[in-house]
Amino acid sequence: MSRMKQLLAEVTRALPGGGEERPGQVEMAEAIHAAIEGTGPTTSPEDDGGNQGDADDDGAGRIVIVEAGTGTGKSLAYLTPIVESGQRAVIATATIALQGQLVDKDIPAVAEGLDRPVTAAVLKGRGNYLCVQQLKDLQEADRTQQLELLGGRDPDHRLTRLLEWAATTETGDREELDDAPPYDVWRAVSVTGDECPGAGRCPSGDMCYSEAARQQAFAADIIVTNQHYYGLNLSSGGALLGDHEIVVFDEAHQFPDILGATCGTELSGGRLRGMARRVRSILTDEALADGLNRSADEYDSALTPMLGRSVEIDLDLTSIIVLARDRTERVLAELRKLDATEGSNVAARIERITLVATRLVNDIDFVLESGPSDVVWVDGTVNNPVLRLTPLDLGPLLEDHLWPDRTVVMTSATLSDGFGTRLGLTSDHEVRRVGSPFDYPELGLLYCPTDLPPPKRPEFRSAVQDELIGLIKAAGGRALALFTSYSAMTEAAERLRDELDVPVLVQGEGSKSALIQRFQDDPSAVLAATMSFWQGVDLPGSTLTLVAIDRIPFPRPDDPVLEAQRSRVGARAFREVDLPRAQILLAQAAGRLIRRSDDRGVVAVLDSRLATNRGYRWDLINALPPLRRTKDRQEVYDFLRLLHSEAAC
Repeated sequence: MSRMKQLLAEVTRALPGGGEERPGQVEMAEAIHAAIEGTGPTTSPEDDGGNQGDADDDGAGRIVIVEAGTGTGKSLAYLTPIVESGQRAVIATATIALQGQLVDKDIPAVAEGLDRPVTAAVLKGRGNYLCVQQLKDLQEADRTQQLELLGGRDPDHRLTRLLEWAATTETGDREELDDAPPYDVWRAVSVTGDECPGAGRCPSGDMCYSEAARQQAFAADIIVTNQHYYGLNLSSGGALLGDHEIVVFDEAHQFPDILGATCGTELSGGRLRGMARRVRSILTDEALADGLNRSADEYDSALTPMLGRSVEIDLDLTSIIVLARDRTERVLAELRKLDATEGSNVAARIERITLVATRLVNDIDFVLESGPSDVVWVDGTVNNPVLRLTPLDLGPLLEDHLWPDRTVVMTSATLSDGFGTRLGLTSDHEVRRVGSPFDYPELGLLYCPTDLPPPKRPEFRSAVQDELIGLIKAAGGRALALFTSYSAMTEAAERLRDELDVPVLVQGEGSKSALIQRFQDDPSAVLAATMSFWQGVDLPGSTLTLVAIDRIPFPRPDDPVLEAQRSRVGARAFREVDLPRAQILLAQAAGRLIRRSDDRGVVAVLDSRLATNRGYRWDLINALPPLRRTKDRQEVYDFLRLLHSEAAC
């Protein structure tokens, strides 16, 4: 018995109810253990998952990419070799739920099973924590300033609630609040890393919640954070997370997009207006704040017509951006003239505003110096357009700050064939694909009706709704209906409510966690949702027996970042850009159904192209769990009715 197999057996024996051997879990753990020990292979072709080469002494072969099917138990597979190694590690996830599961459940379970003392802590960005000094400043401001800082919201009501919470919280973490405050309100009592002077230079530094969380995390053996924060850590040259020998990216299929967004920047009228509010609270020259607000209006007017598309920084836009920079520089010049007692509240406010203004100047310069490997585009809404810069080439950053210094593990239930290429990897890494332990053909059906009209036909939505109604009736509710657009979801939900005698829950009519809880509490409920529910949602058990997907989730043809990626690869664009994204999203959506070995049900893809398009149907089908395939509607109805009757017994 291998060392990892033995250790995993010890860990699973310590779990409530014991555990069972999972070959994929053992294979994954052994690959990670070999990488940590420096004995892993140096290359592995992505096309067949084979392994080649021997490790050398310079760290090659210490990058492991693992596609681990649902049910593999991947968290235990990477935690066991990490804990056994005794090395310091960071785990970066894409969801808050997984962070909590790791710290509260999985890491303690591995520590107990291996009888090793292990400490773990969650670390978030500063903006997630209450800033005691910001709250004090808000209390001391006059009513006019309070109204402005709170976005025009009633200071008495908002401050009372925040002060009550601030008096009892031990962590200052926004997640503690049952009813999260609006963005403007939270921004008034929190700071980002760009505007925090540091605990040592803040009058309330000894009461800083963010600093306390940081100290706790830095003392821990394992830090659990999000991928966005890890991206910021890379951009800062490692300043945010300190030294660590191992990093795991769980739900790694999202990492390239998150890293691209993190390593870029954004400019908006909202940033300028926010700075103007802060300037008014410390400088008496109203013209400075007025100038920033005028620049904000000029930004909005220039960017709104460009919403949703890439832009050239032409002379007109450059003039607007440069003028905003000049006005910000004037603010900085006036701030430098102020004299405040070191360590005082006023000195801290001056320093925070100075940091905000300096970062804005730097970001403007970053945009003005954009090159051919960057995409500059306009995102947001008509009321709040945002100019974004997104780098296309992530390889140099990772080559400088990630690959050389540590063991890197990237894992997800679904990874595209070209995943490593998107991160600039060509060799010196291992790819493993370990299968799920679930007997998918026995657990469920993959249903694709071939008689529905194609998505571009005007009658498509109505036909999808007809199909949904029949499927949900057969299932007795217990369905997750996933849509590729908000309008398709709302239109379908309205009709489902008219024609079905089961509760229909709709995304947007309550928080995500509240909707999931209501769905799980009512065995007959239907939950209609869009992309945010396609992944990271865990609904095990008989309350879910039908996952219906309205159409293949190909990305929008007009997405500016994807347009730029398509241009780079030319004729290979569909296969290298669009198809991999559709594979991942479709597989993630289908993966909501079978979460345990006793789950059963139907995945219904209501897009006939999955069954009929010879160009890519097998690429998509092969990315899905290997459920038994059918196009027979009656077979699906009979199966769903059987599951419904069994659940009722």
